[in-house]
Amino acid sequence: MNPIRLIVSDLDGTLLSADHTLPSSAATAIREYISRGGCFTLATGRPFITARPIIQQLGLDLPVILCNGAVVARANGTLLERCGIPLASLYDLLSAAKLSGLDILLFCGDEVLTLARNINIAAYERKEGVPCSLLRLHEIQKCGTEIEKAILLGPVEQSRRLFAEFVDRSSALHSSIAAFQSEDNYLELVPGQVSKGTALQQIAASLEIPLEQVMAIGNQLNDLPMLEAAGIGVAVANSPAELKQAADYVCEASYSEGVLEAMEHYIDAVDRRFQNYIEKLEV
Repeated sequence: MNPIRLIVSDLDGTLLSADHTLPSSAATAIREYISRGGCFTLATGRPFITARPIIQQLGLDLPVILCNGAVVARANGTLLERCGIPLASLYDLLSAAKLSGLDILLFCGDEVLTLARNINIAAYERKEGVPCSLLRLHEIQKCGTEIEKAILLGPVEQSRRLFAEFVDRSSALHSSIAAFQSEDNYLELVPGQVSKGTALQQIAASLEIPLEQVMAIGNQLNDLPMLEAAGIGVAVANSPAELKQAADYVCEASYSEGVLEAMEHYIDAVDRRFQNYIEKLEV
């Protein structure tokens, strides 16, 4: 029988194509897998507002992992779990990031905030199909809002250096905020106790599916915790070497073609072997 009962896939760089759209071939294969009784869901850095079109295209009904694990929500957007970062606690870091030329995105529910408008922010708005609201830096100091995540947009090594300097000045923040690289120029900051891996474990437990019967598919280092948590961790071909080294299976294909390759390797091939076995018994 098929040992994989739940597939959890990243979106950008994994299930989506290079232009951040969902190919019809991938959508069709996933809907077919679900119709045969398989469980499929998403684990993405996106908030619900930008993940919703993909959720609807796939016809998902399982909970989805959003904001790199800071949010777990039903497919209709209803919150199941949410962890936040007090925005005011990031003031020094965001001030230094802005001064150094990095762009900043802040995620709070269905709202995306930024500290300056420029061509990089406009490109993000076009890619995600969501407008960003402008927030003044001085407003952060006395802000009581909690955000699900922040993105430092620019050279990742520069962002990592600033983040390291920031947490070194405050031991309390060292464990309360985690940093993940999710794209070539994205360093994402999320509450320290969350990851895609912890959220995947919660969903699997709620479905009463053992982790060894879960396959997780990703392409970036923010996907590493869920690849390590799942019974089968898959890296598509356009993944960095560190993720490939941690994966149980490395696809020859990139993006959605890699997802379909993994499903063929672990799902369809097993289905065919089982069907052949049944046919031999009938003879």
